[in-house]
Amino acid sequence: MKLHIFNPEHEMALALNTDSFSLPHNIQEFRMNLGFLPALWASDGDCVLVDDVAYAVKALAATGLPHAEVLFLADNEISELKFDCIAPWGWNRAIKHRLKKNGIDLGLLPDDNSLESIRDLANRMLTTDVLMSLREGMGDALCGKSIYITEVSALGRMLATYGRIVLKAPLSSSGRGVRYIDDRFNNNTSLWAANIIRRQGGIMVEPFYPCIKDFAMEFMSDGKGGIDYCGLSVFQTEHGNYAGNIIATEEDKQRMLCRYIPSSLLEVVRSRLADFFSKTFNRRYEGPFGVDMMITTGKNGGPCRLHPCIEINLRRTMGHVANSFKVKPTDPQRFMRITHGVNYDFRVVTPDPGYVKVY
Repeated sequence: MKLHIFNPEHEMALALNTDSFSLPHNIQEFRMNLGFLPALWASDGDCVLVDDVAYAVKALAATGLPHAEVLFLADNEISELKFDCIAPWGWNRAIKHRLKKNGIDLGLLPDDNSLESIRDLANRMLTTDVLMSLREGMGDALCGKSIYITEVSALGRMLATYGRIVLKAPLSSSGRGVRYIDDRFNNNTSLWAANIIRRQGGIMVEPFYPCIKDFAMEFMSDGKGGIDYCGLSVFQTEHGNYAGNIIATEEDKQRMLCRYIPSSLLEVVRSRLADFFSKTFNRRYEGPFGVDMMITTGKNGGPCRLHPCIEINLRRTMGHVANSFKVKPTDPQRFMRITHGVNYDFRVVTPDPGYVKVY
């Protein structure tokens, strides 16, 4: 029997690297409202740890989606059962501490060295190595550069070189810890960058690329060098925040992307990523992960290019969630969306043809 946990504060926990911390209200609400999500990919008889059992039961039923027959548990109930495996959204010190405090068998939890390895691999500095490996010999078909700097004074040179840049904290929540700089730095941005450098040792600088299409490739690492490809994730964002995923067959998702880039390019990138992570994750990380990408404009008006590594998400992703739905070729395209009104709401809808409305 497996215990699943939706802990969307994962990246924040990695950045803080402490046993416990106070969750911001929006993340606390997000975790409570969507704690039922693992029921969508779990197996019958599994358990799901949630903040509010009654709410999780009602929220899952309200989706109307097929799901496993799972048992929802509160923190004070998990010590009463024996589990074979623990499967959180992502592993970090805080989730280990929470489980340990509530009586989970220590043999099911990663040791401190494993957690530190996960944190190292989740650092955005890894994108520099990924991009160098992927782009070798690929000419202008691929783009993307990620530079780690340790002095605020270097930012002016970067801006002069690239004209428009993106600053990223090495460790931060996906979509957060990011600043876009158009022409010059204001005092707030300089202070923000200096604070990131002081706390994390440096900051990532990337050239800005206009986005035509967001998507990702999802994978699973067996921790022994084996990397399984789990499928494409075609998603939408609003104001830098995740908004929803297309639910369709792998072939349909590939056709959406191949309006802009050849399928052969996707295959090469997928193969190179598997090779890179097979060596990098071997005996260091076991579990799901995803690589965010985007299609951007061509160089000097040429064909569109692929930026193959915007972000590495060392955890389960919403792309994995979308890919857990069984889809037949005859099924209409659907959209998995998350909205926020009184609460966070998870729905799968059939959009109007040719247009997906998120909010």
